[in-house]
Amino acid sequence: MQTTDSNRHRTIPSLALAVLILASCSSDSPVETALRPSAPCSSADASSKAVATNDTIIEPAEPACTPEIVMDNLERAFVERDKELYETLIDDRFWFSESDCDGGLVLENGKEEELRIIGPRDGSAQGIFDTFRTIEFEFFRTDSLTEPGDQFPAGSEGDLDAHPDEDWEVVRGQVALLMLAQPDEGFRITQDMNFKMRQGDDGLWRLARWIDDPLQGDCSASSSKPTTESITWGRLKASF
Repeated sequence: MQTTDSNRHRTIPSLALAVLILASCSSDSPVETALRPSAPCSSADASSKAVATNDTIIEPAEPACTPEIVMDNLERAFVERDKELYETLIDDRFWFSESDCDGGLVLENGKEEELRIIGPRDGSAQGIFDTFRTIEFEFFRTDSLTEPGDQFPAGSEGDLDAHPDEDWEVVRGQVALLMLAQPDEGFRITQDMNFKMRQGDDGLWRLARWIDDPLQGDCSASSSKPTTESITWGRLKASF
């Protein structure tokens, strides 16, 4: 009997260990869960855990599940000079354009050029986020609307504004930018801008078009400053 009891006592921990091993194999371990991509726009999985760096708690940016979050994350990307976050907001068919008061083109660029101007993540060149040590970005919304796809057919081959098969969300407003390379050296830009967003297959919204309006003061006949001397977001980008 003693031998039987002894074997029983040895068997119970062994069984418990086996159960624990099976349970760990059938459920997600913390490491596996962290590595697996979650459904970004499901309410249960939308937010990641905060990251502690040098005693500072950094809350991760929300997935851009709505156009409003896109604009919030855009502001955060500028203020924190976060190239990685900025890149998540740029759609593959992204196109930036700015014209002057006479309709002349100031600058236009696509996704890859946009990311180069902001600053390559590999540090191979100095972009805007590398040059300016302090960036303030404020967006004051004035209008928002939906562009139905059936009202934007392709007018010609390569029409950048065409999206016949999908609806886009458009947000318009005034952007106030303060960009300082040194405490007393930098630029202040206040300009009306239009942001057109499309939703990807992953449910996230991204910027497909960024269209700047000319500076209103430059368009006035009484303006004392010539258009060519006024700083705009497009002209600043063109210098990089």
